[in-house]
Amino acid sequence: PSYKLHSCTAGSNWISRQEAMGSRRPWGAEKLNRMHPLPFSLWFALLMFCRCVSASEFAHITLNKEPNDHLESLAQISDSEVSLERTFLSPAHRRASTQLRVWMEEAGMETWVDAIGNVHGRINSSNPDAAAIVIASHFDTVLDGGKYDGALGIIVGMAAIKHTVLQAAQQAGVDLAGSNSSQAGAPVPEAARTAAQRTLRAPLHLVAFSDEEGIRFKSTFLGSRAVVGSLVPNGMLDAQDRQGQSLRKVLEAEHAAAGKGSRPAEEIAASLVLPPQSVKEYVEVHIEQGPVLEGLGVSLGAVSAIAGQTRLWVVVNGTQGHAGTVPMRGRADALAAGASIISAIEHICGGGPDAPPASDEASENEMLVCTVGELRVWPGASNVIPGSVQLSVDIRAKADMLRTSIVQQVKADITRLCITRGVSCSVAQNHDAPAVLSDAGLVQDLVSAIRTSQPLLQQILPSGGEAAECTGPGEQCKWGENTEENDAGEALASSPSACSGQGRDVPVLVSGAGHDTMAMAEITKVAMMFVRCRGGISHSPLEHTEPKDVAAASAALATFIAGRVL
Repeated sequence: PSYKLHSCTAGSNWISRQEAMGSRRPWGAEKLNRMHPLPFSLWFALLMFCRCVSASEFAHITLNKEPNDHLESLAQISDSEVSLERTFLSPAHRRASTQLRVWMEEAGMETWVDAIGNVHGRINSSNPDAAAIVIASHFDTVLDGGKYDGALGIIVGMAAIKHTVLQAAQQAGVDLAGSNSSQAGAPVPEAARTAAQRTLRAPLHLVAFSDEEGIRFKSTFLGSRAVVGSLVPNGMLDAQDRQGQSLRKVLEAEHAAAGKGSRPAEEIAASLVLPPQSVKEYVEVHIEQGPVLEGLGVSLGAVSAIAGQTRLWVVVNGTQGHAGTVPMRGRADALAAGASIISAIEHICGGGPDAPPASDEASENEMLVCTVGELRVWPGASNVIPGSVQLSVDIRAKADMLRTSIVQQVKADITRLCITRGVSCSVAQNHDAPAVLSDAGLVQDLVSAIRTSQPLLQQILPSGGEAAECTGPGEQCKWGENTEENDAGEALASSPSACSGQGRDVPVLVSGAGHDTMAMAEITKVAMMFVRCRGGISHSPLEHTEPKDVAAASAALATFIAGRVL
């Protein structure tokens, strides 16, 4: 017991090499036996134990402790003292960029920040011409946002890449036992990084996108659109913020501030693009922002598609009048007409008190949802009949044909209702984005990785209770006696991801929210992994993902990556 296990990893590597060559006895144990005379069987058992403990310790640090610590640290970087606020190129946004770059370098990647503020981390491979696996999400937030939206995908990606680098280094025979790599926050040793680059079969490229939410310029996906080269074609350079500053001027200023001289924004934008041939595939990890995974009692799911979206802006003009003197039958009330329109939209899209039951497969399978989220009434006085109403309509569905059909039906009903009520209407279609389908092969590989990551997850999570018993697809998990409870008294799993393992189907969902994946689909095949969040709440300080679900996502993504590059 008094012997220091300083040669644990090296001995484990000797065992691995001799086993691979078919040796019946681990020569690493014999070498150590010459150093410290103990019975051969004891050395063998000790080295086998060391190999397991070493692997478990590295996995626990890189896939559980570090990502959860990083998420907490990143959440403290905000422009507001009372809430989380980190918008495009704000002071907090720049501080977060610096911190992300430090963490990426500690994970073994070379890093850089481009002119639009994207933070890149990359580790090359044995094949310099191989296309990279790109993993990304965004680090900007909405106002008064949550700590997991966007940030989770970056931090989990970083953890999975660091774990892969250490795995590759160990496979190459690098002795990590003498380094600090098993300590939280310790950087990957240079020798490990160099060995990993000789071992990896494809480069790994992590991107922290600077802007997805579109708070500053009212134009979403700035970071990912810069990478795919669609800023200029979509006219985004002329977008202006509230101070009247254009994205064009911001790009030129950022480029100059980096010491790269003066160049037109169009040239700078061209330099930000990742050539399609340099990207093998794209994967994004993100909180679900919905209640499905929590309802199923599972930590993770794959995403088969991101719903297409159409936005309409409806203006209803009636006749403004005195609330006490104009008879009811003689009114052209714009708000009453608007209320009829809202009710009709709800009915067309399958909602309302007379809606069919939730088992209606056409609506459920196609994820058809329609929302009126903004309503403006003029003049907005209690004693005046409204003369004008403006309202927004958001229509989303997995199938573009269905969405297009619903849009036409909504427009027709608006026209009919306005004629019936004697008011005038106009409908402007100011946004139309097609649905994005995930690559079927990537989805299946993510599902397999979620299933097969369970042994790794068992290593990195402390044993806090009995595992879940999952008996089939769609069934709730039945937890053992050792469980926690949430504020509502509902059971929370001690082993949150067991239901994502073998023995049941991994949920495959459709995302109703937009993601950077939609932009990246323009240049490569894409897929997403969703992570359970409490109550399906997002864009809120109440947004929460359990630390063990963060670990589950890190383990699953690490398993997915290892299958491609090791």
